[in-house]
Amino acid sequence: MFEELKKELYAFYLHGDVERAKSFADKCFAIMDSRFREGMSVLEQKMLQYDIITEEFEPVIFPHSPFFYETGVLTSLSDGARKAKNHSFLQANGWVYNRNHMIFFDDEALWQKRQAMMQEKLFLICGPYNDVSQHVNLNSRPFLQVGASGVYEKAQYELKNAKNNDEKEFLQAVCHGMKTLQRIAEKFAQKAEEMLSFQTDQKCIENLKLIASTAKRVPWQPPQTFYEALATLAFLRTVTGSLEGAGPNTFGRIDKDLISFYHKDLENGILSYDKAYDLVSKFLLTWDCHYTHDMIFSGYADHELENTYTLGGVDDNGDVLYNEVTKLFLRSNRENNIIFPKIKCRFSSNSPKEYLDEINKSIVNGTSTVLLQNDEVSMSALRRAGRPENEVRDYIVSGCWGFASNQEKYDHGCYVNMLKPFEFAVHKMSDKCEKTGLNLEFFDDCDTFEELYQRTVRNCEKLVDARLEITKKGGNIFHKVDQFPIFSSTLENCIENHADYTANGAKYRDDFHLIFGLPNIVDSLLAIKTLVFDKKKYTLQQYLDAVRSNWENNEQMRLEATKCSGWGDGSDESCALANRFNNDLYSIYSKRTGSYGGKVHMGHLTYTEIRWWGEKTKATPDGRYDGEYFAQGLTPSRLKKIPCVNDVIRSMASLDASTMGSNSVINVILPSHISLDRCEGFLRAVAKSAVQSLQLNCVSKQDLLDAQIHPEKYPNLIVRVTGFSAKFTSLTKEWQQEVLTRNFYE
Repeated sequence: MFEELKKELYAFYLHGDVERAKSFADKCFAIMDSRFREGMSVLEQKMLQYDIITEEFEPVIFPHSPFFYETGVLTSLSDGARKAKNHSFLQANGWVYNRNHMIFFDDEALWQKRQAMMQEKLFLICGPYNDVSQHVNLNSRPFLQVGASGVYEKAQYELKNAKNNDEKEFLQAVCHGMKTLQRIAEKFAQKAEEMLSFQTDQKCIENLKLIASTAKRVPWQPPQTFYEALATLAFLRTVTGSLEGAGPNTFGRIDKDLISFYHKDLENGILSYDKAYDLVSKFLLTWDCHYTHDMIFSGYADHELENTYTLGGVDDNGDVLYNEVTKLFLRSNRENNIIFPKIKCRFSSNSPKEYLDEINKSIVNGTSTVLLQNDEVSMSALRRAGRPENEVRDYIVSGCWGFASNQEKYDHGCYVNMLKPFEFAVHKMSDKCEKTGLNLEFFDDCDTFEELYQRTVRNCEKLVDARLEITKKGGNIFHKVDQFPIFSSTLENCIENHADYTANGAKYRDDFHLIFGLPNIVDSLLAIKTLVFDKKKYTLQQYLDAVRSNWENNEQMRLEATKCSGWGDGSDESCALANRFNNDLYSIYSKRTGSYGGKVHMGHLTYTEIRWWGEKTKATPDGRYDGEYFAQGLTPSRLKKIPCVNDVIRSMASLDASTMGSNSVINVILPSHISLDRCEGFLRAVAKSAVQSLQLNCVSKQDLLDAQIHPEKYPNLIVRVTGFSAKFTSLTKEWQQEVLTRNFYE
């Protein structure tokens, strides 16, 4: 099905996209440079960037698609971030940032400290001091409800209340942005009309007529039909990314937002189920065909297209949400083997069996493209984070695992590596402490386990404070470098406050720290407690010396360490220590103020750093060798061969998930081809634990090993790698090995 559309999309996205984007950027940079005037404000520069991109781009319309969105401004793998993915050049939307970004480096001492800590893998920032181009939660609802014209009118109304030139300029930029969207849509309408003059295929003629009439109104006016609502979402994703230099990475709660359009069309007799399925499938294929599933994954984020949508959950009244649109997207995702957009399914112990079965049909057959988000504990975390109940019920999951309301932009690429201060202390790395400015406490003279544990917590606290100090000082100048008026106009309070989100105009100003290391640290602490302080089989110095030598001539000690109680085995001892450590980390964060004056939320998440940063980390007391993988999020270490998944769920039930306002993730591999009933029962059990984001694979190790030898036999064997899914046969041997060394549960 949809072969003609796939051919058109692949022909465009797989050939010449890098050269096209680079050529367009060079052209636009030259024009913008020629029109730049000394003394132009950031927002004046941004409006110029909007204008030149709008003037110079040529709309790309695929005749077999009813959607209009492709500007040709970005590379096929780009989500809108200004730097072309996997390439060294800035796209046209990076002109403003490029002109001003040196401001970030004015505080040379701060920049050097940031660099030193990043080089030592203490944390990650997706930008100089804050996430300046990715993980953007574009809230499409204003455009679905009132259109760009409604946003324009709201900003126009607020202009009379502007107190100074900065406020006036921001509101003018919002208005300019809305008019820019209108102009771009009109160019698509004109292009479609031109293409009609030489098109003979009847299906293509119908699509072009639809685009020609719709693009004259949408998104300036709000959509009136199911098709127009989908067209609005498609247009906003690519066009906003092309203009802003920041990548929108979510379509929001697509079943909640589109169901009224669907019902209205059915009642008016202009939509059938089959036609709706056709539209949904073409919408999803639009994004999935930006790359080929067989593209080799070898690097940091080769298969990461930062594109998501959320299904399920609850409605405004707190009742379970599962409707016809939910079913359409789940069916199309399954039948078309869609990997992108990434699909996020909210679930609970009250979810309908039909809903869970629809999710699980692909998973139990070895095609894992769904992230499962546990409503019960996720909503408890959002309540504790201070969100009102309407936002708690309405949360979305975007990016890899970022969950929040539609009312905020969050820096969900902010990893904090708790294993590093632990490594520095274990290995007595005075040079690393001096380089990074961390005054850590080493472990050699600890007389009790309690003393060693308290030093571990204090060392983590010092890393948190250092990370926040850097972003507080450096992050608050972002608005002097670049601003995002179109994006900001969709966030609550930006228009009312007359300020861009980069200038703290939005409702929320919270930080989200994604920490990793809990499983390895807990296992390490338990090994030391058991072998040194409880059984007194070794002195602390003997044990530390063995770890520092990468266990050389101490293999027996290392094996004993791996056999000690550890996270995920369900034992009272491991559950108690993990819960204590998690609560102590929460206590640290709950007492801090974030970079922008808000709260600081924590979660347990890890991307491909499980490998890349693991390779740069020395041996740990849990029996891990130099350079071996980290545990991902709250996933038990692969050093612990835990046979029964019930032990893992029991361990997760011991944690207080309400402390994890930044979300947490766990990987689970169940046997291949288990029944839908068993998979449903497993999810209902998970819903009563502290599992938030569940990455579930149902596959046998034997099948994975066979797929390495006979890849042609496994065309649809798709595994959840980390924050994304990929065909197992597209992974390099190194990444296949990472999957193969995970725990396979009974």
